Amino acid sequence: MFLIIFCLLSIRNNAQQGKLDLAFNTYDDGLNGDGFNNAVRTLSVQTDGNLIVGGDFLSFNGKPLLHLTRLKTDGTIDENFDTGSGFNGKVYSSLIQPDGKIIIGGNFTSYNGVDTGRLIRLNSDGSHDITFNTSIAAATGIINKIVQESDGKIIIVGSFTKYNGITVNRIARILPDGNLDTSFLTGSGAPTNINCVQIQPDGKIIVAGSFIKFNGIDINRIIRLNPDGSLDMTFNVGTAFNEEIHAMVLQPDGKIILGGEFTAYNGIAANRIIRLNSDGTIDSGFLSGTGLNNGIVYVLKMDAFGSIMTGGSFTDLYNGFEVNRLMLLSPDGTIKPDFDAGAGPGSASVYSLENSIDNGWYIGGSFSVFDSQNQGKLAKIDMNGIHDISYLSAGVGFDNSVLKIVPLSDNKTMVFGNFSKFNGVSSARIARILSDGDLDTTFNSARTGANNTIKTAAQQLDGKMIIAGSFTSYNNTICNRIVRIFPDGSLDNSFVSGSGFNGQVFSVAIQSDQKILVAGNFTKYNTVTYGRIIRLMPDGTIDGDFNAATGANGVIDVMIVQSDGKIILGGRFDIFNGAGYSRLIRLNTDGSVDTSFSIGIGFDKNVYALDLQSDGKIIVGGSFLNYNGVSKKRILRLNSDGTLDATFNSGTGFSNGDVRSILVQPDDRILVGGAFSGNYNGTASLRLLRLSSNGVFDSSFSTSLNSTLYTMGFTTDHKLLVGGNFNSVSGVAKHRIARLKLCNNSSVWDGVNWSNGFPSGGKELTFEEDYLFSASANSCSCSINSGKKVTVSGGKTLGLSFNYSGSGILILEDTASLYQSDDEMVNAGMIYLKRKTTPIRKFDYTYWSSPVENQKLIDVSPTTLSDKFFSFDPVVNYWTEQISSTTMKIGSGYIIRGPQGFSTTVPEKYEAIFKGIPINGKIKTTVGNTDSFNLIGNPYPSALDADAFLTANLDVIKGTLYFWTHNTLFVNNKYASADYAVYNLLGGVGTRAALASGENETLPDGKIASAQSFFVQSLTNGEVKFDDSMRIIEQNSSFFKPAKVTEKKKMVEKSRIWLNLSNEENAFKQLLIGYIAGATNGYDLPFDGESFNGNEYIDFYSFNEGKNWTIQGRQFPFEDLDEVVLGYKTEINGNFTISIDHLDESFTDQSVYIEDKDKMILHDLKKEPYIFSTEKGTFNNRFVLKFSNKTLHSTAVLKNKKGIVVYQKNAYLIIESDDSAIQKIQVFDIAGKLILEQNTNQNSIIISNLKQKNQLLIFKIKTENALKTEKIIY
Repeated sequence: MFLIIFCLLSIRNNAQQGKLDLAFNTYDDGLNGDGFNNAVRTLSVQTDGNLIVGGDFLSFNGKPLLHLTRLKTDGTIDENFDTGSGFNGKVYSSLIQPDGKIIIGGNFTSYNGVDTGRLIRLNSDGSHDITFNTSIAAATGIINKIVQESDGKIIIVGSFTKYNGITVNRIARILPDGNLDTSFLTGSGAPTNINCVQIQPDGKIIVAGSFIKFNGIDINRIIRLNPDGSLDMTFNVGTAFNEEIHAMVLQPDGKIILGGEFTAYNGIAANRIIRLNSDGTIDSGFLSGTGLNNGIVYVLKMDAFGSIMTGGSFTDLYNGFEVNRLMLLSPDGTIKPDFDAGAGPGSASVYSLENSIDNGWYIGGSFSVFDSQNQGKLAKIDMNGIHDISYLSAGVGFDNSVLKIVPLSDNKTMVFGNFSKFNGVSSARIARILSDGDLDTTFNSARTGANNTIKTAAQQLDGKMIIAGSFTSYNNTICNRIVRIFPDGSLDNSFVSGSGFNGQVFSVAIQSDQKILVAGNFTKYNTVTYGRIIRLMPDGTIDGDFNAATGANGVIDVMIVQSDGKIILGGRFDIFNGAGYSRLIRLNTDGSVDTSFSIGIGFDKNVYALDLQSDGKIIVGGSFLNYNGVSKKRILRLNSDGTLDATFNSGTGFSNGDVRSILVQPDDRILVGGAFSGNYNGTASLRLLRLSSNGVFDSSFSTSLNSTLYTMGFTTDHKLLVGGNFNSVSGVAKHRIARLKLCNNSSVWDGVNWSNGFPSGGKELTFEEDYLFSASANSCSCSINSGKKVTVSGGKTLGLSFNYSGSGILILEDTASLYQSDDEMVNAGMIYLKRKTTPIRKFDYTYWSSPVENQKLIDVSPTTLSDKFFSFDPVVNYWTEQISSTTMKIGSGYIIRGPQGFSTTVPEKYEAIFKGIPINGKIKTTVGNTDSFNLIGNPYPSALDADAFLTANLDVIKGTLYFWTHNTLFVNNKYASADYAVYNLLGGVGTRAALASGENETLPDGKIASAQSFFVQSLTNGEVKFDDSMRIIEQNSSFFKPAKVTEKKKMVEKSRIWLNLSNEENAFKQLLIGYIAGATNGYDLPFDGESFNGNEYIDFYSFNEGKNWTIQGRQFPFEDLDEVVLGYKTEINGNFTISIDHLDESFTDQSVYIEDKDKMILHDLKKEPYIFSTEKGTFNNRFVLKFSNKTLHSTAVLKNKKGIVVYQKNAYLIIESDDSAIQKIQVFDIAGKLILEQNTNQNSIIISNLKQKNQLLIFKIKTENALKTEKIIY
């Protein structure tokens, strides 16, 4: 047994806006990874372009994979390459033979369960090539590099000292069958590591590493051997290198490029990279200059053009040029200026390089970020260094860029870009996403989508979508760069675009008259010349009323339409219609230039983003640094006439990158996204931020992306969708689309008016004066100024999607609620929550829990005597007195006696006030050992859904809740008793009969009121959890659980009947029998609730499997032949009544009978209650609940027969005697074995416990008057 321990688990933050919505696309949960989980050390490309990858890794994209795999050209695993259980150690080197077989070296000692000494040859399918015997091979050390001679022999180097038991000291030549070539005579070899080896065309072998001797001869870190292993004395290196060599590559002219840690060669400065002539002298034509000023060169690789890719841990400068772990050199050693790998590896080192078949590069190492993208130890770039972000996709989110997001009115989202898959499912550049982030598979089902990038889209009023970009076909139909689709994704052939556009489309806008503006880089539409902008009719034909003349001389990237119909264009042009307009212009509705819009000399660089504020001012973003001669870095605001708005306080603007997307909120705050990664006006910002309406950095919003944001949009539930190249949002993996939580609007109450309309979804509410919510309201957040009070009327709810803060007071009147649905939100403001009890007297106890932080017991009821505060100890199964100053633990329950001044006879309601910061988020509380009872409570200032709570905790607690009630309201109720109302997933059982109105004031309805505590019985010791998904809006009036049954929410199909046991002196007990999907006729944890036996006078229950059930679930669907055994216990002699309290579903038209076996009566409860007389005691075999009168008819027949009858009904064997009592029965099987013997003195016996089935049984039945034998098949 364990004492109850409580803990409040909440994420302590300031409810910062911009938080990632983790409920969106939960498949992209960060567990699938982005590549390998540990270093990639070797890469080898096969002739088909597939890539052998080896290293330290144990998983790939979150799935186990031990040290070696083969990837297809798209970065997915080649399932035809089967490594089984893989290697038990790291892979350092790989070599693909001309016949396609693969030689692998490292520090492993087994492969797929087979012993192998750090060297193995695999067949092309990954299976072990048993013709290459390396079961012993290198017993220690590492094989660092492998090369193959023209005769098929291989040379291995590393840190090993023996091969097949023969000393070889770090270099050996191996025959094609895996045996040691003993003719390769290297003497004593190297005393320390050899890191690299190359074979010259003449067969000579160059080796390098950390050694300073070879075969006993002093030589610093590099030698050349003859083909037989002897030292080549013509290779003159002098004093050679002062530090270790790690990499080597041979050029076609025989020159040797080396990299490592060294800083000098033969006494001459050579910082980490050098080229030697074939005789070992320095090649002065290799223009490395000052070389690298830090780090190590680990790998060198030459491409088909003679360029040298160089990787390692170096940073800072190479001969004066900035480098970061990766650089591409020309054959002469100079930096190639047209190669730009962006930010390159984010940290760690590059260990391996390989050419791709498309003249790009594979980069392997220990880095986890490449060019700001999460990239697990392997990246692919093209020949110019551009990162292929779709390579090594984790199969989650989008596998390539998202360029346009269009939120839909049904909270689905259209997504467009350059991707081909979403969550691993084919979605060619277009997808529709459901509100939870899952792919809508009904959209464009079984169609091919676009064959190239979709850059932009806009929705028409009828739901059809115009999409445009660089594609030339959609769903296998030719349509050049523009198309209209139906809402299901199919092509709308009524949109007549003819031959379409001859160049890319970047922007589409739909006017209020549904005409379509299109802009981009095209010069023709349907063979007619247009200067990068055109207006189409709704059917796709050209609008002849729109004439932009020669248009723009460069790309139009962005376009917005003002409320007056004028059109603002931004982009890369500097001339429009023959006149100078540098990158921004406004057109009239007919396409002519609006000369009232004056930009002067305009922008010095490109405009990529535009949006309008409510006053018509224009927010402009891009790569520009100046506007009309004034320094404005990448963002500014223009007045409606094009002049610079000096009141927009962007300060120094963005320090780097581009602004690619601008989204103005309804309250005129500005969301800005793009490629920027430095700071905004001195504040660090990573690709997404929010500004006030006047350009000041908004610190209430905080999000960071690891790569470019291209597009944004608000959902109908006021969240922000973002799309781009990123695969991490605020450090959490999200692949190119994410949803963020924020408040996208605001309004202030000044005591008279709201500044921006009444409270509604998405709004931040600020209260500068007192306010009364007389109706329920839902908003984003709430802040109350110091000294002010905001009151929520009884029965009403203030719902917040974010937090509650401020220095004022939020007052929740009795039955009012503060509802929050986000577990991450942490409140900071104070509430006064009022709760009224049902009428109580001084000696009555009320069950409480606290919905606020730091609530003391004494503050709940200040005039209660100090020794009348209790918690429940599950270890001793009894109450424990608490000091009245004790702080109530969140999620725990307590009982407190009535105020000392209350009457002992006349009950009245008591109002408690809980003062503190309201609880929100995930709460856990410990419960005791198996079968212990634990008093816990609703921790929130809103009602709790009991069904949701039970469902989430069925692994820890049994599926029944017990609520204390007070039924001492009537003066002449001799046997009225306080008792526990009971609830589980089947329904609730009350402690008083339903009123004539149909209302049962004590029947639990599945809503646990704020501040209410209750008992649960543990299934095992563990933690009971609460979270916001269990909270419900309003319905917070059920303190002590009054309810109307008709209001019970149906969660699953069920048919139920409530029966009452009562007498005229108000003794009362109720039970519930229900038929529900998922139940059996045995014990079911969610549906069967044991009697708590809280009534001191009587108990009433169904009796099954030796236990008493206040609620019993039965197998669904209901059958009228089912029977339920009922039991009762009473401390009272006299008459009692069994009656139907109420019923639902199937029982509305179903007959209901009670069989009194003592009286041999089958009574119809639908006609009237059944009255019977009883003595004190426990009676578990008197009553049976039945739903058919077939037994009654059968009994009448038997009585007419005047004899003994044996028959089977359901699973029971029934023996009845009409004329005399049965004294004894014996049951034998067909072999004569006695299987049951029973003495009795009854006229009717029911047998239900026979194990024998499907066989003949023989009954011997003795009565007062006869002895009879009967046979029956059972």
